[in-house]
Amino acid sequence: MATKSVVMRGLAILIGSTLAMLAQGKDLVLAEVHPQGHVIVQSEELLGTRLAELSKNDVRLQLKLNGELCDETHCWDKIKAGSLDMARVNLATLAKDLPAVKLLSLPYLFRSREHMWHVLAGDFGKRIEAEADKNGAVVLTYYDSGERSFYTTKGPIRSVADFNGLRIRIQDSPVYRELIQQLGGTPVVVPYDKVADAFKSGQIDAAENNTTSYVSSGHYKFAKYYSLDAHSSVPEVLLVSKKAWLSLTPAEQKALRDAAAESSVYMKKQWAESEVQSLAKAKKEGAVITEKSQIAMVGIEGFAVKLYSKFITDSNDLNTVVNILRTK
Repeated sequence: MATKSVVMRGLAILIGSTLAMLAQGKDLVLAEVHPQGHVIVQSEELLGTRLAELSKNDVRLQLKLNGELCDETHCWDKIKAGSLDMARVNLATLAKDLPAVKLLSLPYLFRSREHMWHVLAGDFGKRIEAEADKNGAVVLTYYDSGERSFYTTKGPIRSVADFNGLRIRIQDSPVYRELIQQLGGTPVVVPYDKVADAFKSGQIDAAENNTTSYVSSGHYKFAKYYSLDAHSSVPEVLLVSKKAWLSLTPAEQKALRDAAAESSVYMKKQWAESEVQSLAKAKKEGAVITEKSQIAMVGIEGFAVKLYSKFITDSNDLNTVVNILRTK
């Protein structure tokens, strides 16, 4: 009897432990470099809430903010290795491993963000997903990152001639280094957090970024001429490692995809509002905004397209870019 009692107690403990583990569900860790309150973080918080609801609390999200776990480059490396569940990074971060992403850095590839979203929802987006899959990642959704445009201290950019002699801060990109030179300017690589100082010292006359960053960084105070040429549009991407993805049941995977899609819709709406508010603030404080319709884009884009043949050496990629440009 004593032996039977011990066995029954052990079985009860085992069952209790198993039930407790099941009740706990699965926790997915999402690494983020942005701080609390950022529009992307707000969207990820919505993602977590909806994931818990849709999975009936079987899957929960743990947000790690402020780069606590990794910067974007190292987060991508961890996703590939399966040592991190989820991360949000700019899609350009994947360019070193995903050939398709390299094409997105080409200037004036998209006519609008609507054009970009349409392309990403089609065959080109499937190519990105397939290449990510080969690297151990699943693409869940995209977040908006705005369109990058030029701003200067000298005056508005309305034609190719307005680039002549400008010292323009760029990210360390061979494509944009070449583009600025083609347009008649001088490319200057400056860390993002040093751009304001570069304006103050006269090291640069111009820079480029999206509307929200133009204002939040305070750059509008130094370079009040903002020309909305929208030369670049590369979105943020929300990724889950294949290791974490395969640990989920089909129902849990659907819950994660659905929650991610909802968070993307919310994020795009919030981002659009932030752009409107940012432009309004910049205008109120003296910034001069030049709309795309006021810029002689044909001449500027002509110089940019010359770069395509230089940076696209694969005939299949060239066909892909041509198809993107033709997509309505």
